[in-house]
Amino acid sequence: MSARRLLPVVALFVVCIPSAFGQLPKRVEKCLPYPTLAQEIREMQPADPVPRRVRMRVIRVEFDSKDGIPADVREEISTELRSHIFERDADTAYLNDLANEIAEVGARGALQDRGYFTVTAAAKLTALESESADINVVVAISVTLGPQYRTGDIRIESTDSGFPLRMSPEVLRGLIPLQSGELFNVERVRAGLQNLTRAYEREGYVDMTVGPEAEIDQAHETIDMVLKIDQQAQYRVGSIEFLGVNAVTREKLMESLPKSGEVFDGTRLEEFFKVNRAILASDASRDDVNVRRDPKTRTVAIMFDFRTCPPH
Repeated sequence: MSARRLLPVVALFVVCIPSAFGQLPKRVEKCLPYPTLAQEIREMQPADPVPRRVRMRVIRVEFDSKDGIPADVREEISTELRSHIFERDADTAYLNDLANEIAEVGARGALQDRGYFTVTAAAKLTALESESADINVVVAISVTLGPQYRTGDIRIESTDSGFPLRMSPEVLRGLIPLQSGELFNVERVRAGLQNLTRAYEREGYVDMTVGPEAEIDQAHETIDMVLKIDQQAQYRVGSIEFLGVNAVTREKLMESLPKSGEVFDGTRLEEFFKVNRAILASDASRDDVNVRRDPKTRTVAIMFDFRTCPPH
C-alpha cells in the first residue's frame, strides 16, 4: 500500500469587495470648509518619525554543492536575487528579515515550482562594505530538497454535497494550468486558484472561496489535489448610482455596466475604468466605487462617487 500524507494548503487567493457607503470619499472630504471627525483624529495623532531605510544589493549567491540543487535552478535563483535592491528599516533586524524572505521566497519558492514540494531552505547574509544606506551582501543558501514530485489527480468538489457546483468540475479543471504527469508547480496552482475565483466572480459568486488540500503519495512521488469550492450565494445588480456626473455622461458610462437584474460581474468594475478613461476625471479610480451587498435580496447596490470640489 502506498504511503500517503494529507496536507492542508492555505488558500492563496481570496476575492474581497469593498463594503459600501462607509466613510466620506477623500475627493469630497477635501472639499469641506471644516475638518471631518476622521481628519481631526488623524491630526491629533502624533506623527510617526520617518524610519531610516537601508538598501541591500545581493552581489553573490553561494550554494552548498552537497544540496543537489540543479545547476539551472541555482542560476535562476542567483540571477533573480542579484536583479533586485531590497529595502528595509534600519532599526530592525534587517539582515535576518531579508535572509528569511530569501529562504522562503527566493529559494524554497523557486524549488517548489520545480516539483520539490517538501523542500526546506535556510539563508545566511554577510554584509560587506557599505556606503551610507547602501549595503552589499553575500547570500549563502542551504536546502534539503526531498523528492521531486509530479502532479497526480486534481479534483474539484463542492464543500457541500447537497449543493452541486454552478460550473462543471471538468470546465473548472481546465482553469488549472497543471496537467497530470507534469512536475508539481506551486505557482501554477496559485494561478489556477485565481482563475477559479475570477470565473465565479464573473457569475456573481463574489463570496466564493476555494480550499486546496494536497495528498502526497510518497511511494510514487506524486501529489494529488482536491480543490473544495464553497460558492455561496449568487448576486445580481440591484441599483447603480452616479454622483457628480451629468445625465449624458451617466448614460454613456452605463453602457459598460451590467443592467439592473443581471448577474453582478465584479470583473467589469475593473474594465469600467479602462473603457471610460477618456470621459472620466484623470484621478478617477476604483477607490471612487462603493459596493454594498444585501444578503436577503442577493443584490448589490453600486455607487460611483465622482463629485469634485465646487469653485470658490
